[in-house]
Amino acid sequence: MLLYNHLELMNFQAEVLYVHNHAGRITTINEYANQPAPRFFWGQTNNGRVIRFRSDVPNNVVRELTQVLDRNDPTNQLANVINVLEKDKGISGFWMGPAYVFNDIVTDYTDATLVTEDNKYCLEHGFSSLLSEMKFREPCYMVTENNIAVSVCFSARSSDKASEAGVETLKDYRGKGYAIRAASSWAQAILQSQRIPLYSTSWDNYSSQSVAKRLQLHFYGTDISIY
Repeated sequence: MLLYNHLELMNFQAEVLYVHNHAGRITTINEYANQPAPRFFWGQTNNGRVIRFRSDVPNNVVRELTQVLDRNDPTNQLANVINVLEKDKGISGFWMGPAYVFNDIVTDYTDATLVTEDNKYCLEHGFSSLLSEMKFREPCYMVTENNIAVSVCFSARSSDKASEAGVETLKDYRGKGYAIRAASSWAQAILQSQRIPLYSTSWDNYSSQSVAKRLQLHFYGTDISIY
């Protein structure tokens, strides 16, 4: 049983994905590198929607986009949103995909290894970039073969209420269930820290959606980010 409804989960995801200012506008992506945020975030659920605007989006554009979304015309809403944004400034990037939450109890396949100072050398072969980011990605779990990490799951972005999974598996080791083991262990750790484990991907990332299906994650909405 979910502890939160879909709209609450989408709110948590918005807070996990992006840094907000005092006015509720998004400023940067919620990562240590402070990458630019999208101009517009739209999370749609069966309980309602969550929308966020970047801090530099003009107020007249905010009003027009809000009016577009308030119209009861789901067929043309996305096209109309894009038109409004393009009138203001050309669109430079677009993301759309499903958003999931792990079940409240994760007990299966939780045998992956927590990455620590003592064993992080296992990441050097295939996940060397993760080593320099480790303090921002904790907890991180790995599945190893011959002391080499072949699949990892880490905290891609986090808040005090939720964390979103980042899952990577070396090409030669995909399709063997390693990502399931790493992600299950990570989710259990997040739940034990009294936070919500989230997972999202894009509609065209079929392998990531396959992982979500095998993990039996709960779909709660679709999120769209437009730059």
